[in-house]
Amino acid sequence: MKKSIVITSALMSCFLLTACGSQSSSSSKQSNSHSSNKAVAKTSTSKKQSVASSSSSASQTQKYTDEEYAMMGFLKLDGQGVDSLLNNTDNMHWTNSGNKYAIDFGAHTTTMTVEKNSVEVTYDDIDESTHAMGMQNAHKTYTKEELANQFGTDKAKIDQVLGHNSSSSSSTQDQSLTQQASSVLYYGANKLNNQEFKNCYDFAVKNSKLAVSKTTNDQGTTIYKLAPGEVDSYIGYSVDSGGTIHFYKMTPGDSGEIGSASKKDISSYVSSQNASDQVNQLANAATTYGN
Repeated sequence: MKKSIVITSALMSCFLLTACGSQSSSSSKQSNSHSSNKAVAKTSTSKKQSVASSSSSASQTQKYTDEEYAMMGFLKLDGQGVDSLLNNTDNMHWTNSGNKYAIDFGAHTTTMTVEKNSVEVTYDDIDESTHAMGMQNAHKTYTKEELANQFGTDKAKIDQVLGHNSSSSSSTQDQSLTQQASSVLYYGANKLNNQEFKNCYDFAVKNSKLAVSKTTNDQGTTIYKLAPGEVDSYIGYSVDSGGTIHFYKMTPGDSGEIGSASKKDISSYVSSQNASDQVNQLANAATTYGN
């Protein structure tokens, strides 16, 4: 009898030890699993924060045009502020070719080259021996992010400076031209359904920017090039002596006239599509270049 009790006790002890070991192992696994889940959650949160930060930074740098970034680059180099520049617009000359912008006040020229994420400013370095402008160029590079952070709140004033010193004006002639250009762009994009005109119109509306560049080709015809905020463009139009509008695309691989319409037909089409407000808004945001 005693022997049976001893054996039974021993078996119970083994069972309890096994159960405790299993419970401890299960608890350890749960603890490790909990820690692992916390680590994954923390990593996921960190990645989301990083992506959000990157997205916010990209969004900030996309708020401004290349021309505005170029002016910001000059303002950072110059250091006198946009208000000082506003008081000296009569002497300022501002030119553009592609992604390069230049500014001068009758003497030395400063050039701003706008890249994807930065602006390189090239200027005449000062000769330390004479304390006058030297013959060698110096360079400074600013990121678009730092320029946006410093000058973003001055956007309206920067646009005012650029408006004063492009070839644009508030004359009746220029207002008529921007109205005409906006109507032509809308007609080409929607009535003619041309892809180049559609792309230009969509971006111009999205960015509230339209550049109208007046040039004369080799045949002596005046061409009005259209672009969403930049002078270079692959589309344009001309107006013949009878008042008919001729639409052109000028892509490297395919150039030529794609259609024509009278001014009356264009105006009637805009009205029939209830697009007068859209065209007027774009005309108000347009800038003209050239003589």
